[in-house]
Amino acid sequence: MTGYIIRRIIGAMFVLLMLSFIVFMLVNSVPGNTLTRLLNQSPQGANLTPAQIEQYEIDLGLDKPVLERYGNWLWDAFNGDLGKSFATSLPVWGEIQDRLPRSVQLVIMATLISSLLAIPIGVFSAIRQGGAGDYISRIFAILGLAVPNFFLAVLVVTFSAAWLNVSLSTIDPPYIWDGVVHNLEGLIAPSLVLSASLMATVMRMQRSTVLEVVNEDYVRTARAKGLAERAIIMRHVIRNSLIPVITIFANQFAFLISGAVIVEFIFRIDGIGALAVRAIRQVDFTLVLGISLVVGFGVVFINILVDLSYAWLDPRIRYS
Repeated sequence: MTGYIIRRIIGAMFVLLMLSFIVFMLVNSVPGNTLTRLLNQSPQGANLTPAQIEQYEIDLGLDKPVLERYGNWLWDAFNGDLGKSFATSLPVWGEIQDRLPRSVQLVIMATLISSLLAIPIGVFSAIRQGGAGDYISRIFAILGLAVPNFFLAVLVVTFSAAWLNVSLSTIDPPYIWDGVVHNLEGLIAPSLVLSASLMATVMRMQRSTVLEVVNEDYVRTARAKGLAERAIIMRHVIRNSLIPVITIFANQFAFLISGAVIVEFIFRIDGIGALAVRAIRQVDFTLVLGISLVVGFGVVFINILVDLSYAWLDPRIRYS
């Protein structure tokens, strides 16, 4: 197990290295740079002379070759310094740290809602295969997959304002430790929207895996021994059907974060998604790289935890 974990950590470091390089090159391929974007947005930008603009580029390090700038950034990041934002001159990690808790809470709430609702519904749908509940749950699953998150978010915001006279897009939820009730009021709607597609995917996968497991030999043996149906479902069927479902959670985690960017923008949540949109608009190299690295680390870390959870769910799995 220890050797497997070490190999996964080394692989994760290589993935993050490749991620940072690809993102850096993609951002640098965009026409213009942070300085030109800021000057175009500023009334004083037109009054600057070419010599002043050139000096600003030197101060920001934009006059150096792209590979040299990437090497300097990589060395600083390896030493724990993600640099300063070109647009605000604030430390990148400080800007991320201020907004990360809301985004993390949003993703966690969406994941919890998906698992607490989708797994029981998927199990019920499989056990009652062909019944009314099965057809209803499958219809909702198809709708959840068909309706994009951004469209569902717009519908929720619009109908809440028109029917309930509640403006969900203007609620500014505090951090959960500053006000639990107000925080949940501000994040429950975007969490439900973000969880819709994941819930539909998990529901369909849970139904399929339960249908496969109930026909296994050990389940028929448990029935032959006279075990109650509820005990068979709880002890044998659900646990053995969770491995593909947890794999889906890991695979969908990256899509959940990308969906959070749109949901945060529509609901006006000041999270890391809104920060990423601002950084991309301003071609803020260091901020885009810092956000990508933090999000990439989260995705890789979740995948490692999921791989390790397989051995707990199925004792037959061993890592060497």
